Amino acid sequence: MATKDVGEYASMQAATSRIVTARTTLWLQNEPDEVPYEQRHNPLIQLARRASLAKLRNRLMISALDDEQHLLWLDADVVELSTQIIQTILQQSAKNDSVGIITAMCHQNQMDNYDKNAWRVDSPSLMGPINDDGRENAVNQLVKERLFLPEAMKASSDDDVVPLDSVGGTILYIRADLVRQGLMFPYFNIVGTTWSKPGWIGVETEGLCYMARELKGGGCFALAGDHWARHTDWG
Repeated sequence: MATKDVGEYASMQAATSRIVTARTTLWLQNEPDEVPYEQRHNPLIQLARRASLAKLRNRLMISALDDEQHLLWLDADVVELSTQIIQTILQQSAKNDSVGIITAMCHQNQMDNYDKNAWRVDSPSLMGPINDDGRENAVNQLVKERLFLPEAMKASSDDDVVPLDSVGGTILYIRADLVRQGLMFPYFNIVGTTWSKPGWIGVETEGLCYMARELKGGGCFALAGDHWARHTDWG
């Protein structure tokens, strides 16, 4: 677990001392934020914000991982999980070698689909090379055509998983062997990167599936059916 708040860090220490676990790692981050907290939802700084998050995720992931088989990212703002969701994630990963990254639907307040970073692309034109002068159009096309989880999961059951091209981080499972193979969260737009320019999409969790696709067992999926996480309500 990671925090930059000294008081919260002390609370974590006290809480984890009362809970029996194989191992607990706490990280107090002392470095200043690259993006001010109050500006975290400003669209103009999302790339910088998510690049900073990717670096923090990588540091925490590499520092915490020892001989474990599984990694589970759960946002601090997630307050409820559907019954047996974690067990179902582990079962899906265990029975299918290609299912190495798994997310699930996240609800918030009256927003059925809170995590908009989980999606699939079915357009062949977006899956191939994008010229430099076509990047803006590609982003606009992606925003318009990508399938979010409600659409991707239509006509599915609780026993299904559906393939994704991008995942969010509210609830995110990663088979630990992928990290040992070199998987990390991209801290820049990795899709379409050249020697002279960064890519046009794919920072942080949105680039994880792109990085994992050439790794053994690096398929990205979402739990289908009625599995979910619930984000804290803001109003």
